[in-house]
Amino acid sequence: MIKKIDLGKTNLADLYHVFKFVSNEEFEKKKTKLFPCGNTENEISTTSIFLASLSAVKEYREELFTTIGVNKIKNRNVNLHAYTELSDSKTGDRPDGLIVITSGIHNPIIEWAGFVETKVGDNEINENQIDKYASFSREIGINDIITISNYLVTNPMQSPIKLNKRSFNLYHWSWSYLKVTASYLIRTKSIEDEDHIYILGELRRYFDSHGKLSNFTHMGNEWKDSVNKINSFSPDQKIEKILINNIIKSYAQEEKDISLQLTDKSNYNIELLAKENRAEEIERMLQTSKNVTSTFMLNNDRKNTFNIDVDFIRREIRCTTQIIINRGKAQAQTSALIKLFEEESGYTDNILINAIYIRNKCKNNDVALSTLIEEKNNSEYYSILEKSYGDEVRYFEIKTKDLLGKDFQSVKSFIIKLEGIAFRFLTQVMVNK
Repeated sequence: MIKKIDLGKTNLADLYHVFKFVSNEEFEKKKTKLFPCGNTENEISTTSIFLASLSAVKEYREELFTTIGVNKIKNRNVNLHAYTELSDSKTGDRPDGLIVITSGIHNPIIEWAGFVETKVGDNEINENQIDKYASFSREIGINDIITISNYLVTNPMQSPIKLNKRSFNLYHWSWSYLKVTASYLIRTKSIEDEDHIYILGELRRYFDSHGKLSNFTHMGNEWKDSVNKINSFSPDQKIEKILINNIIKSYAQEEKDISLQLTDKSNYNIELLAKENRAEEIERMLQTSKNVTSTFMLNNDRKNTFNIDVDFIRREIRCTTQIIINRGKAQAQTSALIKLFEEESGYTDNILINAIYIRNKCKNNDVALSTLIEEKNNSEYYSILEKSYGDEVRYFEIKTKDLLGKDFQSVKSFIIKLEGIAFRFLTQVMVNK
């Protein structure tokens, strides 16, 4: 009888010994079921439905596990096994789920194993609880825990909490991330099997109808007072730590939610580009300029990005991107730029354009696209151009500006306005690049 898992050696058939079950048949009863009976909005049922779907759909589990560095999930003859509510016989501690990845067909070998702890509604991941699970994990040869909740992190390699245990891995998926990923795989025809498409579609339907799973909809109770205080600061004035923390916790989740919502509402995969120490980046920007810049990339193309600037002093949202036209001189370049947009209507006053020459020279005047179209139709020289700067435009800066006013301090309206502005820029500008 084995007491702990030896990765790469322990047989799946022996796993029941680790959890002190009488037989493998009794242990197998713990395997997840797709649609359990009873209340399916509690954490146990929600976990079971998700893990069962993960077990069923190859492309879904491959997408999720490669984001946390478990690349063996894509090897041949690899399978995922999921279980719910396996207890520590000594303490009674009981993580919500267990995921085991095996290789081999006839006598599967455990290649990776990790516990899963989930929260629904307003429940947050509890550091003390995860610390206990980590101790239990190490005793039986597991070094990974995946947490799942409504809390959004910048990338799945991060966690809402910190543990002092060395060589132990914490990962985090938000429910919003899981449901958007499911729909994106279906929409991009990344799922081969029709039955798997059905299962993943049903999972998304279940997520959407779940009363305790949500995207980011509230900036937090401290948001209003915090942004009001910062609004009166000078750009380089130092912000006290408590205000910084209030802003970072909310905005770091909101910028991630922007990428998820844009992905869900479009045919693009929108990814937030940020370093692992994103909280430090946001703090540095707030302290030095009171302006936070978030960069988003379309379809894994680093040449196809746009920025969203949130100005806490002006209470303004600015979206910007760059477009390079390599054909002709400045006049012809500008005409070619206009052709990218002029067939559309109803928004040309919102889009502002500036021409940037070599050594970043420009006239520093944002000209409305509608003005450029009018100048083109009247055969006038374009007002954004300056002959003394050179014959060719290095790139064009495309921008929108929106003053939010009192909506900036609103815990809900700020999110609605910001995500609406981001979607408008995606559909009016980025799709035409």
